[in-house]
Amino acid sequence: MTDTVAKPELYEQNLQFWERAWNMVKTAYTQMPDLDYLARIPESLSPLRSQPVLDLGCGSGWLSVFLARAGFTVIGVDVAQHAIELGQGWAATEGLAIDFRVQDICDLNLPAGHFGSVVANSIFEHLTLDLAEKTVQSLTRVLKPGGVFLGCFDKVGTGPGEYFKLSDGTQVYTDKGRQGMMLRCYSDAEIRKLFSEWDILELSEVGAGTRFFLARTSKG
Repeated sequence: MTDTVAKPELYEQNLQFWERAWNMVKTAYTQMPDLDYLARIPESLSPLRSQPVLDLGCGSGWLSVFLARAGFTVIGVDVAQHAIELGQGWAATEGLAIDFRVQDICDLNLPAGHFGSVVANSIFEHLTLDLAEKTVQSLTRVLKPGGVFLGCFDKVGTGPGEYFKLSDGTQVYTDKGRQGMMLRCYSDAEIRKLFSEWDILELSEVGAGTRFFLARTSKG
């Protein structure tokens, strides 16, 4: 394994991996995942007046659909065009008015101060530490004062595969199946540091190393 620093072309390869991966998917994943904390997501957002919701790295839209069913106004963004198309098709079959858009989560083209909350389920794990810092800055910009971030951070990076490591610990895969994919496990201390200028409401383990994280921006 080679220790190196993150370069723009490595992130571009990561984006290309997700494009390839989603292009192989024929239908949206319409079955909700079996997650112990699933019901806690709308429960955590509702008391905080968290409308509208930005679903960061939405894929084919399971979390966007879940929240829309619960009465939230949702915008879902993902870098993979085909994933967005799958989400649009799923929402249409249920009559849900979800706004799905193709966006790079590290370079959000969204209005400032528009969102009441942002959700990100197992998304930051595919970003280097510096890209995660940049993304948190973007979230601060697009959230309303007092807006909420709800994230689930998984324990990742211990499985098989061929990869090299960047200096921040991010694994960049080189095997044929996952070529270009980035994977990084965030410690509790790193999560707290990323959101050090926020009001951290909760950081708790919810099973198998997954952390349930809730934080709020300054009310200004």
